[in-house]
Amino acid sequence: MTQTRSPKVKRILQLEGRGAAALATFESGLSRIAPARHRAEQCFQEARAIKVTLAPCELTQLRRARSGV
Repeated sequence: MTQTRSPKVKRILQLEGRGAAALATFESGLSRIAPARHRAEQCFQEARAIKVTLAPCELTQLRRARSGV
């Protein structure tokens, strides 16, 4: 069965192939950045844990430091 494909069908197959390749590249990129994201989340969690132990004057210092004053 050697039918010739229409230009539209060829274009659809080409675009689907390109999309699959792009998706594979994207997913492999995600696997490389997942550990960095995990480390970042650990840092934020640790910062939150320390923040709840701050005294009122330390909270004021933190707010000033964040606002750039």
